[in-house]
Amino acid sequence: MSQVWDTFSKDECGRRATCTICNKSISNAGTNTTNLWNHLKGLHKAKFNELDRLKRGVQNIFDTSEFEDTGTLSSTASTLIASTSSTYSSMTSQVLPALEPLSDTIFNKQTSMKMFTTSQATKLKLDKILAYTIAIDMMPYNVVDREGFQLYTRALCPSYKLPSRRTLTDRRIPDLYKETKMVVENILTNLSCFSLTTDCWTSVSNKPFMAVTCHYLNAEFKLDNVCLGCQELIENHTSENLSDALQLMLLEYNKDIDICIGAITTDYGANILKAVKNLDVPHIPCFGHSFNTAVKNVFKLEQVNTAIEKIKSIQNIFAYSWKSVREMAIEQKRFDLKQVKFPSYSKTRWWSMLDLILVVLSQEPALASFLRTYNNGCFKDRMINEQDVTILKTLIDVLQPIRNISDNLAGESYVTASAILPVISMIKTKLNECDADNVVIEDNDIDVDLKKKLLKVVIDLLNSRYTNNNLLKLSTALDPRFKFHHIQFGIADNEIKEIMEDNCKKAWTHWKLKTNVNSGCNEPPTKRKLTGFSAIFNVDTEPQLTPGVVTTEQLIQREINTYFELPKVSFERDPIAWWSLNCSMFPYLSILAKQVLCCQATSIASERVFSKAGHIVNDQRAALTEEHCSQLIFISMNKKHVKIPIL
Repeated sequence: MSQVWDTFSKDECGRRATCTICNKSISNAGTNTTNLWNHLKGLHKAKFNELDRLKRGVQNIFDTSEFEDTGTLSSTASTLIASTSSTYSSMTSQVLPALEPLSDTIFNKQTSMKMFTTSQATKLKLDKILAYTIAIDMMPYNVVDREGFQLYTRALCPSYKLPSRRTLTDRRIPDLYKETKMVVENILTNLSCFSLTTDCWTSVSNKPFMAVTCHYLNAEFKLDNVCLGCQELIENHTSENLSDALQLMLLEYNKDIDICIGAITTDYGANILKAVKNLDVPHIPCFGHSFNTAVKNVFKLEQVNTAIEKIKSIQNIFAYSWKSVREMAIEQKRFDLKQVKFPSYSKTRWWSMLDLILVVLSQEPALASFLRTYNNGCFKDRMINEQDVTILKTLIDVLQPIRNISDNLAGESYVTASAILPVISMIKTKLNECDADNVVIEDNDIDVDLKKKLLKVVIDLLNSRYTNNNLLKLSTALDPRFKFHHIQFGIADNEIKEIMEDNCKKAWTHWKLKTNVNSGCNEPPTKRKLTGFSAIFNVDTEPQLTPGVVTTEQLIQREINTYFELPKVSFERDPIAWWSLNCSMFPYLSILAKQVLCCQATSIASERVFSKAGHIVNDQRAALTEEHCSQLIFISMNKKHVKIPIL
């Protein structure tokens, strides 16, 4: 029976029905109730909506029958529900009529369950995004097992089920690694020349790794780099094993050890030096490591070592006692000095000692008072005297410029190797200035004799490592900011031109083989058709080359002579941009310039790989396998080449 008869009653004649709300009589012959529904819809909308919901099977959201049957509904709750139900009925009488045109859609069509579930394709994309996040942000695999992360994920997408750690380690991260490695492989395939840096590192789990980075000129003719890998070295670090590891890593990208490698930049370890020599590739000693060794030699000088040991002992006071730090802060405040902490010292980072010396000198009054009074003056023997101050200020005068040079040569986005020999020349000039009789010292606290001795220690080491490096001579000569007029190579200009000519011919031959280009230099030139004024006056203004006479060697010599006749450019100019603009003028020489100018002055690029690796292989993740470590480090270092998964 229709719900409408809850509001209507049938007349005795059976042809009309009376509304129990307004007592109006409505025609109702037979069983058709359309007139009755229209009456309620037009005059009694609230009642119509209520009966319509019952008709369609939608229960009242404030149904209290369950509570009434159990007898657990309190009088207060009954009153509250009754009041709320009344308010709801009043509200629906105003709101629901506006939804009447949609009533058929709302109540007739059942909501699809697909709206509340995650498809397989969507889940795969979400898994890839999670793998990308873990790899790029160096998050641990067990983040998927953490309660807070699981709660956050359910709040965002209740139907998404997080992948297990096994799925991440065995499928998602390896897939991302393979995709990224293919991108890097495509980059190397299109390179005709590049340079490498490499170094070794030991993780917190006492596992040795070797990192290799590649530096090249990209399509925009700018220096760029990629990490080729950071793999565990299981074998002993002998020269043979190191050279084999380098070759195997290049073979993974279908690259051989040949002339396409401009140079390999490494530290000065005997094993890696012999490994590079076995590969027959030009070598550049890391300028940062060289400076670090030179400064260590400076610190070992008897005159300097006493002051350095005193600085170390002062730093130890504040490194292991919070009480001493508190008392020192009181002294700094009393002398109106900036409250700074004493930095830590690392043997492998010589500039950390420079920072420590600067702090000690800037805090000298407060430090002297602290050492005299702290713990009844038990540390007063560590106070620095006037002689120590002179030594320390001389050290700063010598080492601060060297630090600025090291920082400048540690970049990867600009040319660095070509500046090594000019820098050594500049240091020699400073040494010569100290030898001059009329030298003027602005700071009276500087010891000229000591400064001369310090500079000589630095120069002696740099000369032994860089003076006879022909690759650096080529790099400096092909840098339009320097050329060979800016620095004395220790050999005649003609000799460096001969070295340049020989290397240029090799680079050109290799480039032709790689690009399958025929130079056509030895072929007889075709007769040029005259145009313009040349045709009017029947005169060819272009120089005519005698067929079969001009050789590649002669063209290279002509380019070299023309290049050195041009004036040098300012130091602010980018040498790579200069060669990009003038490569058409020097087609042979520009190929050699691209090969040597991408070489790195330091192996800092590999050190940066280890800095990133230290965040991945930490104390909480020391159990990571070497394969997983290599994959995560590779993806993190090549972040700009990782494909970002988009939903």
